[in-house]
Amino acid sequence: MRSMRDSHAGSEPIPPTDSHLNSPTATEGTRTDETPSTDVAQRTLGVAEIFFSIQGEGARAGEASIFIRLQGCSAKHACYASGIRCDTEFESGRTMTVAEILGCVKELAPKCRWIIWTGGEPTDQLTDEIADYFADAEYYQAIETSGLHPVPEAIDWVCVSPKVAEHVIKKNFPTGVDELRYVRHKGQSIPQPSVEATCKFISPHFDGNALNEENLRHCIDLVKQNPEWALSLQLHKLIGVL
Repeated sequence: MRSMRDSHAGSEPIPPTDSHLNSPTATEGTRTDETPSTDVAQRTLGVAEIFFSIQGEGARAGEASIFIRLQGCSAKHACYASGIRCDTEFESGRTMTVAEILGCVKELAPKCRWIIWTGGEPTDQLTDEIADYFADAEYYQAIETSGLHPVPEAIDWVCVSPKVAEHVIKKNFPTGVDELRYVRHKGQSIPQPSVEATCKFISPHFDGNALNEENLRHCIDLVKQNPEWALSLQLHKLIGVL
């Protein structure tokens, strides 16, 4: 894990309702403008949902975390082209200020110090200043990204589940990442990543919430033939939690 900043010391989701919002539904667009602001707390993000659960995949599987799912995904067409069908709804939601998001996080899980930025593609909106804001509030931050954009410096655990070309990932993460997680169908070969990672996972493509046995068996074979990789299953689907 990356070194923490010097300042650092399953419930039902809270949907973005009027108690946490102050403007109409956000629409998918380009990456948020990073013009410096003296009041980061009043910046806004399009939020699909915020919920408290356990991490279901990868190196942190089973750990309690607060998920902030941001709206929109500029990598969605690349997903479809590679045969990956996204299993999450990230288009709907509302606009929330950064301060409102922090308030929601504190209300959901007062004792939990881990935030996971997810989507969609969270880097379409998440900026260095916003990540710094949550780091200053003494939260550890993980991110789940397609690799389309670089991630903010304050992120403590970077998981890339590649949905874009390897040369793009190499450009955006020249020093490597904490975790790589590739989705595989039956017949697909072992990945040839362009960057180094502390943890490398193969995950079988699920059919919605159902485990595809053929994909699973194929991934097990890949891991047995390539023991530097490990198997990751979508635990949250198998045990029926968010």
